[in-house]
Amino acid sequence: MFVDIHHHLIYGIDDGAQSFAGTEKMIRQAVENQVHAIITTPHITPGHAPFPMEDYLKHLQETREYLDRENIDLTLYTGSEALYTPSTPYQLSEGKVPTLAGTRYVLIEFSPDDTYKYLTDAAGAVESLGYVPVFAHVERYECLKKADQVRRFKEDYGALIQVNAATVLRKHSFFHQRFINHLFEDELVDFISTDCHDLPGRDNHMAEAFDQLTVLYGIDMAHALTHGNAEMLLSEAVKQ
Repeated sequence: MFVDIHHHLIYGIDDGAQSFAGTEKMIRQAVENQVHAIITTPHITPGHAPFPMEDYLKHLQETREYLDRENIDLTLYTGSEALYTPSTPYQLSEGKVPTLAGTRYVLIEFSPDDTYKYLTDAAGAVESLGYVPVFAHVERYECLKKADQVRRFKEDYGALIQVNAATVLRKHSFFHQRFINHLFEDELVDFISTDCHDLPGRDNHMAEAFDQLTVLYGIDMAHALTHGNAEMLLSEAVKQ
């Protein structure tokens, strides 16, 4: 039912699953949460550390073979979560940053204390190369205090916005909660994703988030944010 575009499923690559046993646990939790497709998004820091592409693809294939053997209805796609650095545009143009399912959509994250100008410059640089920046867990960035700031990213640079499923369920401080509420009320969020890491810890809350979104904002928005918009993204996916 659901599509998760931000998930650290593949073991041994980053701070996600640390072993294949960890990957198996995350798969079971995804299935329990009715997730039928995952874009695997290990961390990458362009210009700071080489991305272990060979290991990533090997472990991804191992995981796909496991799903086939166990007859588990879960489709996996390539991707990454790129911490934006000055080297990101060049490495993106050289094909060294895996995009979401091989599409023109790029999952970008920032340090919590990066400035608004830094985020704006990043969105412009990525967009100028013909890619669509997808801002990961936008609720984390301290420079974003108002929904209008996020709206400008979307209007000026075509950016898309991802919020973590756990954020929908968690209680926040008054002003931060108001900011998050406005993101949804103003229809600025495009994707709800798990950002699931090694278990236990940062677990999969997709089904709970869907139920909560349905109560707060209606079934149509809940469907769009948990799989409708992601399915449109995957319609551009290259054969993998």
